[in-house]
Amino acid sequence: AGTSASGLDKAIAEGFDVQGFARQAKLNFIRLQAANDTGNPDDLREFTTPEVFAEIRMQLTERGTAEQRTDVVELNADVVDVEEESGRYVVSVRFNGLLREDEGAAPAPFDEIWHLTKPVSGSGGWLIAGIQQIS
Repeated sequence: AGTSASGLDKAIAEGFDVQGFARQAKLNFIRLQAANDTGNPDDLREFTTPEVFAEIRMQLTERGTAEQRTDVVELNADVVDVEEESGRYVVSVRFNGLLREDEGAAPAPFDEIWHLTKPVSGSGGWLIAGIQQIS
């Protein structure tokens, strides 16, 4: 996973553990896939903003009882931006790799950027505030 600090805002990036953040982001990516597959709203709510949770919950409702199993075959994470705005940190992580969503199917490539936020003050954890598909 090629993680680099190039292009990051130097004021915030100083002391920001880019590689550690990317490692943790990969764990959260896999956890979100598992929670989405099992349709676990409590786990999904724990690390998404209310807006993202509402979107995911709508997708779960549309899916109904159809079983889903996502196999993360290959996963790369690269911190592409760190900012501070409106009293919160915003970190953008680009994920790409290979996912298998149907058993027996060939893994398909994916490429997306997740925007994670956390209040500058207080004890709140990182929440997914948006997921942007890269075509």
